Amino acid sequence: MAQGAPEPRGGPAIDAQDLLARAAAAAGHERALGAATARDLAIPESLRLDERTRTAMLIALDQIVGSIEKGLRRAVVPEGFPGIGPTLPLLHAAGLAADRALVDELLARIRIDHLAAGLSHRAAEHPARPSLLGRLAEHPAPELSDAARALLLAESRARSPEAGRWRLPLTLHHRLLWWVASAMREQAGSLAGVALDEALCAAVAAECALAERCAEEQVEAVALRLAAAIAPEQRERARVLLEALRDRHVALFLAVLAQAANIAFADARALLLDPGAERLLLVLHALDLPREAIAELCFLLSDADPRRDLAALADSIDLLAALNVDKARDLLAELRLPPDYREARAALRGVRAR
Repeated sequence: MAQGAPEPRGGPAIDAQDLLARAAAAAGHERALGAATARDLAIPESLRLDERTRTAMLIALDQIVGSIEKGLRRAVVPEGFPGIGPTLPLLHAAGLAADRALVDELLARIRIDHLAAGLSHRAAEHPARPSLLGRLAEHPAPELSDAARALLLAESRARSPEAGRWRLPLTLHHRLLWWVASAMREQAGSLAGVALDEALCAAVAAECALAERCAEEQVEAVALRLAAAIAPEQRERARVLLEALRDRHVALFLAVLAQAANIAFADARALLLDPGAERLLLVLHALDLPREAIAELCFLLSDADPRRDLAALADSIDLLAALNVDKARDLLAELRLPPDYREARAALRGVRAR
């Protein structure tokens, strides 16, 4: 008498095809695990993320994708499409969550947050004197006071989880919207058709329009407007930069630096986050900041970031006196070139070096 399928022991019944499929999936998982382990072992220790940063990045990505899902789901759930759940696992499986631009942006934002949290709140030269941003908020000139108050409001909103703290640059935000929408459509499978496609595309278009309307209210945009209103003269730049950093208003520091150097906010951020600070030193030297101010800025950064070597920074600062300022201005001129051009040049230099 032929044997039938075995009786299930507390779980769903399986047949021979299920068993074969599970065996094939196990083999695929084993291969993927081996490949991932090999990639992990190949990462030099100097490039490996610390656990604090890695965890913060995973949380941030989950928050971003979750907020996008929430916005899109409001548009498609009334249409009655079942089976749509969390999309992040699908994005990971497709490799989209490892997109270089997305990872770079998340990493930079996490490290800026960590740097700001590590800065000591140092008393001003006159303890009774309000902070720089507090003084600007009470300035008689409306263009200064309005911009300062807008930055204080934007920073307050950014600290609120429901206010979109992890808002991405518009191009990247739009890209992630389409990825999440596509993942939601994939989950619905053959149960859905053109109606879901249309509902998702309309929802993405609405979210893109909302992001564009909100872009000018984000911390970076507001800080840049305030920096343009301040526009400190060369002899005032060091004082403004130091006060912004002492007050932990890192966005204002970056905006003033970007405005003074005529570079993008993202490039100023990259200079600040480089633990060696060589490029930052050269840019500050090109801007004719006094050596004492550069030294104090570097001390504040070293105090906030354990990755920085204060002794090595001090040696680098000493070398600035012997460096022709035109050499530093060459770096500044390069930073003013379009980023796509710089990336293409770097990629081609890498090919020639092989």
